[in-house]
Amino acid sequence: MKKISSIILVIFVLAYSNALMAEWSLYGETDNAYHFINLYETSSDDKYVYYWILTDYKNPQKNSVLIDSFLSKKVFKQTDCRRFRTSAAEIIIYSKKMSEGKIIISEKYKESSFSTPNFDSIGYEELEIICNYKNK
Repeated sequence: MKKISSIILVIFVLAYSNALMAEWSLYGETDNAYHFINLYETSSDDKYVYYWILTDYKNPQKNSVLIDSFLSKKVFKQTDCRRFRTSAAEIIIYSKKMSEGKIIISEKYKESSFSTPNFDSIGYEELEIICNYKNK
């Protein structure tokens, strides 16, 4: 009986490890997605703040490059709060919601391509949240 309980515990931990490792906080909703940020796994240096965001789509997404549809996307961001601009350092696209399921694409970017989000956009709200959090 003790062995069966241990096996069940291991299965439970493995099944929910992705959810346990990330602390996603909802910070916005658009017509087609919910937007989350992980404030508990941030880091910074003298220039940038590094953190993950998660976009959880309401409906399956398709694009001309991908064969498979996808329901969520995680992006590791590099943000310059002094200049209020951000860049994607890594993007992972998943087949299921909340970064679950098959990884459809995983790309890391060596060079930063910074942009400043438009005022009154979900990207602008993201930068306000992370920069305010960093300055606490």
